[in-house]
Amino acid sequence: MQKYKIMNIKTLFLVCFTLTFFNIVAFGQAKDKIAKVVIDAGHGGKMPGAVGKLCKEKDINLKVALRVGKLISDNFDDVTVIYTRTEDETVEIYKRAEIANKNKADLFISIHCNSVKDKPNVTGIETFVMGVDQSEASMAVAKKENADMLLEKDHETNYSGFDPNSPEAYIIFSLYSSAYLNKSTILAAKVQRHLINNTKLVDRLVKQASIFVLYKVAMPSILIELGFISNTEEEKYLLRDDTQELMAISIYNALVEYKNLLEGTQKSFLPISKTAKPKAPEMPSIVKDNRDTIVTPIISATSVTKDSNDTIVTLVTNIDTLKIDAICFRIQFFAGKENINTSDKRFSSLSEVKKYNENGYWKYTTGNFNTLDQAQEALSNVKKKYSDAFIIAFHNEKKISVREAQELMK
Repeated sequence: MQKYKIMNIKTLFLVCFTLTFFNIVAFGQAKDKIAKVVIDAGHGGKMPGAVGKLCKEKDINLKVALRVGKLISDNFDDVTVIYTRTEDETVEIYKRAEIANKNKADLFISIHCNSVKDKPNVTGIETFVMGVDQSEASMAVAKKENADMLLEKDHETNYSGFDPNSPEAYIIFSLYSSAYLNKSTILAAKVQRHLINNTKLVDRLVKQASIFVLYKVAMPSILIELGFISNTEEEKYLLRDDTQELMAISIYNALVEYKNLLEGTQKSFLPISKTAKPKAPEMPSIVKDNRDTIVTPIISATSVTKDSNDTIVTLVTNIDTLKIDAICFRIQFFAGKENINTSDKRFSSLSEVKKYNENGYWKYTTGNFNTLDQAQEALSNVKKKYSDAFIIAFHNEKKISVREAQELMK
């Protein structure tokens, strides 16, 4: 009898959890219409964000955020803009997510500036979506953006003891549901492309990072790093009114493109006059450091492979921009017409599951090995469940033959 009661309690808990989860997912996916957009100006008040020689990040974030929100309000009668802050005030990270969730928003756009200590030449724009990339570069960004919580009162209570400086603490993000990842990535790619095309700054690509505010919002969400205020020339560029207006229009036009895609509309972009474009600072194509060589980009502003539904199919990098030769081996274990989420329970026994689309088939891989020997060693275990599994190779996220990979590694 006691055992029966325990079973009932467990069953009830599981049902409640499942219903709660699907309710959360449902309100973000029930309709493909953008009616409410949250514009989040990063940091603020007692949380300045990055500090440059001439300014504080929080001030640029707010100016650009207000410009983006005004453009949306002025040009869309069917979209409500919700700000997490409209002045220099302190808004805790968890409250930003609460604002978005309580308003049942359709999009969350967080605006930031970047900074990297002791590396003044690093430059460029990058856009983040929520992901569990544990590379050194992504962790550096995540720690920087999550650090504000340590300045908050009762942060140990509000974040259940989460320490943004502890790598172990980021294990919680492995529970992240990718329900919104596809739409987030599509929006991020559009934002990145418009910003890069209009500013001509370095394309640092769309990437994943374990950023707490993106983790907590139940809707497609992105975090934009407009540029590096740790780079003196880029800081001066970001401080200009015409630069901030150009970036705001770029973000707005990306939203227009995304909304047109989802709703089947044909709203026009706002024009950008050539004479109104501020001249971008002269920079090297990219400065290689930890953040560039270890990071795992999702997609560049110019190299996007799409299917008819604008789904990101092949995860590629802009090779001309990065100038790196990333070769890896993976084990392909399954292929089919169905587009299955890589976090599907059927793949729970495998690590680092990825997928790509080739000739109309979705193909699934496990592992990410630096050498063929490592892949061959892992292959025997995968074959125990997937007897037809075999090794494939990628060069800068483009599939190549294993022989070609071996030749390139010589």
